Amino acid sequence: MAKLMSRILPIVVLLIAALWWTSAGHDDSLRLQMLPVKISLDGGRILFVSPYEVTVSTWQRCYAEGQCSYLPKSSTSAMPVSGINWFDVNEYLAWANKHSSVPLRLPSLAEWRELNRSLEKPKQPPAFTDPRLAWAANYGQENSPIGPIRPSGSFSKTPDGIYDLDGNVWEWTSTCYKPGFEGTEAVYCPAFVTAGAHEAVTSVFIRNPALGGCATGTPPSHIGFRLVADE
Repeated sequence: MAKLMSRILPIVVLLIAALWWTSAGHDDSLRLQMLPVKISLDGGRILFVSPYEVTVSTWQRCYAEGQCSYLPKSSTSAMPVSGINWFDVNEYLAWANKHSSVPLRLPSLAEWRELNRSLEKPKQPPAFTDPRLAWAANYGQENSPIGPIRPSGSFSKTPDGIYDLDGNVWEWTSTCYKPGFEGTEAVYCPAFVTAGAHEAVTSVFIRNPALGGCATGTPPSHIGFRLVADE
């Protein structure tokens, strides 16, 4: 009996701890779904990455709890949430981090490029070499898939198990279009880089970049985001 109790007791303790953790409002489901990806930045480190972009179903949890103010038009839970501006993203992050035991955040542009390295295609030479025409050097060379959003997992999968980096939902990164807006200064950045089939600089305010929110580059067709966490 003593041996049996010695085996059962640790299990009971773990169950009680798990119940307390859940009742206290902690939910590590977002973190536990992430995959470890080795990246070469900072001499090499592990970044935990959501295999899919944030979906409508997880966004609706934030909205139902009154922490996200925007309700997306799509009701299909398996779709990536879209039409998300910079302030919407930060509402979601605030909600998610209230429940998570580890900080959740957006990837930087450098991190996003590392995740996408296996899907990168050779860039075409610029249309103009005159520096005065640099603003139009990529005109007509960037692809922006249009049409309805497809379910999560409809596009490419990297060797690390990350889906849809080349999909029809562009992803917000934490990188401002201009240096000097890092850390606490990020709240003053007027436009951040969004990445997908190509990279674009997108205004923090706009929900539909095709209506004028794209600061530089070909406008993305849809904008969402994905979460990462440090090791």
